[in-house]
Amino acid sequence: MTLLEVQDLRVRFPVTGGVLARKIGEVKAVDGVSFTLNRGETLGLVGESGCGKSTVGRSVINILRSMSPGVEISGKVLYHHKDGVVDLASLSRSQMRPYRSDIQMIFQDPYSSLNPRMTVNQIVEEPLRIHTKDSARARRDKVIQLLGKVGLSAEQSNRYPHEFSGGQRQRIGIARALATNPQIIVADEPVSALDVSIQAQVINLMQDLQTEFQLSYIFIAHDLSVVRHISNRIAVMYLGHIVEIGPSERIYNTPMHPYSRALLSAVPLPDPDAAKNRRIQLTGDVPNPIRKPSGCAFRTRCPIAMPTCGDAVPPLEEKEGRWVACPWVPQHEIPDGRKKLT
Repeated sequence: MTLLEVQDLRVRFPVTGGVLARKIGEVKAVDGVSFTLNRGETLGLVGESGCGKSTVGRSVINILRSMSPGVEISGKVLYHHKDGVVDLASLSRSQMRPYRSDIQMIFQDPYSSLNPRMTVNQIVEEPLRIHTKDSARARRDKVIQLLGKVGLSAEQSNRYPHEFSGGQRQRIGIARALATNPQIIVADEPVSALDVSIQAQVINLMQDLQTEFQLSYIFIAHDLSVVRHISNRIAVMYLGHIVEIGPSERIYNTPMHPYSRALLSAVPLPDPDAAKNRRIQLTGDVPNPIRKPSGCAFRTRCPIAMPTCGDAVPPLEEKEGRWVACPWVPQHEIPDGRKKLT
């Protein structure tokens, strides 16, 4: 059952210059992204830094206009609410408030996302105070219950964030996100700032909570092994575009788009020799998002690029059980191994 539909989402940030700070250009951070999220599903959103995946997540929860007043947003973010379908992208801050409790976010940095002047009890209670009419006693009981769900004790509720480790702080962030019984949680690289051993604990906790509370996740990350572990489907992004989307195991084991192939080849393997033999090295740098290439954004680094790739942005087409934004696969074999792609 579809819970969220993102249709042709485009996000552009203005670039200003000069004494009067006039607009001299724009960054096309997200350029025509579309996907769906089903109830109880985890959609992994992966790609290099700067590809626009975090911007997509912030667009879904509609906080970009508060963060960047000059941002231009078009397209639709359709939330299938119990009372009907609503386009979140078109709502003002006050109009968004009734839906805010249904869509929550877990932020990347557990050190900066928690108010250092508030106790854990106050941090987790704040969404309840804003979005519910519960009594103070009921809110305190709910906070204790939520802390227990994420592996923290009631005695720790009166402490401040600086008294906790990184993994514990992220657990506090998860408890805060769960406070309003949300339908969707956008997790923006929730484990990237944690040690590897702690990452596994937090991921397992999120999976357990998903089963218990029937949550739907948009899981944003650059660590593909983590995304594979938790996601039902994976969407691969490059320079504001989704280039491939489909079931996680299918994309992880047999990626089709040239960029997906290169990205997956960088996942570490236990055998160093095997890792070297399968590694694909892309040449050139990621293009400047202010001056993106015409047509396919990946064509300047693609090993199978054709002259016609610059004519238009390739649409996502269904191929072998997934959607791929490249008309030349699987007709053309993509170079693999230790060869450099030009």
